[in-house]
Amino acid sequence: MSAFWITLNFVLLLLAFYLILYLYQRIKVLQKTLSEQNVQESEQLLAEHIQAVRHENEQFLEAVQELVMNVRTETRAAGQDQSGKPIVTAPKTSSSAKNSEKVKEKTFETVLNRVNEDQELASKKQTGSEPEHEWMPPIDSIQDHIEESPYVQAMKLKEDGKSITEIAKKMKRGKGEIELLLRMHGKN
Repeated sequence: MSAFWITLNFVLLLLAFYLILYLYQRIKVLQKTLSEQNVQESEQLLAEHIQAVRHENEQFLEAVQELVMNVRTETRAAGQDQSGKPIVTAPKTSSSAKNSEKVKEKTFETVLNRVNEDQELASKKQTGSEPEHEWMPPIDSIQDHIEESPYVQAMKLKEDGKSITEIAKKMKRGKGEIELLLRMHGKN
């Protein structure tokens, strides 16, 4: 009778191992398909985001180009002020324009003013005349602090003839870490 129970126990163990292997393989297949789906979803989201950003950039460029054209036509019509600089004004909006459009125009105006200033600076640099009062930070107040990497510190101590134990104590790191640093760079 005990031989029957031993045989039954052996068969049940084999069945359990088979089921464990089957479930393990099934889980691996599901993980692989889920990871592939996650990759595809993230790629799709990224592509949609890039497309949306590209569309917004195109709209912004069109608005800036339109604003530049309006400013150029106004400056040509108005002429130049006494300093010889073109008069730059933002295009007038109708009373039915929304507040967001006014904000956009103000930001476009500031962008255009900056572009004009940059162009003036570039033309002055080309002609050799620099602005008279250009601000420079005080050089004496700038202090550089160079921090050496652990590898460089260990190499300097090794070149000074220190042992690995002394290097580890001085750098407050483990002996194994120092050995690894030196061994990775071939200086042990």
